[in-house]
Amino acid sequence: MKSNSYRKRYTLSSKHSVFSSSFVALFLILVALILAIAAFFYVRRSSETLPSNASLYKAWENRDYPKVYESTSAILGKRPLDGAVLALNGFSAYYLQLAQTDPSSATALLDAAIVSMRNAWYRVSESERPQIAYILGKAYYQRGYYYADLAQKYLEYAWNAGVRYPDLEEYRGLAASVLGDYSKAIVAFTDALANNPSDLLLFTIAATYRKTGDIPKAKQYYSETIRSTKDENLELRSRNELAMILVEEGDTAGATAEFSAILEKDANFADAHYGLGVIYETQGDLVRARAEWRKTIRLNPVHPGAREKLKL
Repeated sequence: MKSNSYRKRYTLSSKHSVFSSSFVALFLILVALILAIAAFFYVRRSSETLPSNASLYKAWENRDYPKVYESTSAILGKRPLDGAVLALNGFSAYYLQLAQTDPSSATALLDAAIVSMRNAWYRVSESERPQIAYILGKAYYQRGYYYADLAQKYLEYAWNAGVRYPDLEEYRGLAASVLGDYSKAIVAFTDALANNPSDLLLFTIAATYRKTGDIPKAKQYYSETIRSTKDENLELRSRNELAMILVEEGDTAGATAEFSAILEKDANFADAHYGLGVIYETQGDLVRARAEWRKTIRLNPVHPGAREKLKL
């Protein structure tokens, strides 16, 4: 039988074990070093394939929105939390959707723009937020009625932060109007008109005054639109709105003159035929009234007023 000393000779002590603390520490250091080197070369190789910041901002300055959107999307694939890149991605998506003719493509880009800008909002400095708020507010307004409160929130943020663009007041007015805040809308529209006059703004202000019940101001702005616009369709719409106000006021002669002026330029203007029918109705001439309403239906089968009058 072998002695204990013989057995111990071939038994590794903890001091010489491959699992000793010194060996494990050295092993972990080597593994960490290898991983760090691998990560360095991976990041370096990845970054070399991404668009440079210089090319990105050059494309933005040149308004090459497809390239900006493509480049920022590629960068976000590697750096999804980069606030500046998220903002540019959202801006480019917003401008791209404006050029779309396909409604579904436009909606998809608009949604993508909103998502990117909302993510950017939390990852940029406070000084950069007003620019995001301006575009984000417009995007929410374009998204429709149920987003009007968010549109107003961000547009007001941009305005209060000192952002000034020619269409900002107009969008503020549009969002306020959708929300039924007509007084605020009129103030915003009037500011917009002073800074960037347009016949469409005149028409919009007239319509807003009508909603508030300020009929004299509404008539004034409809008349100014008719006088100043070179857009025939806008002129006809303004004349029709003015004529309907005159009908409500009992000025059938003035209303008839406006409707006749419309039909001289466009015999197929359905709303003018409807209005003439209303005048004939007030005069007790139901035969001529129904004839005008039937013309209205032929020109616009879904005209709500004419369908109601004819009980269709």
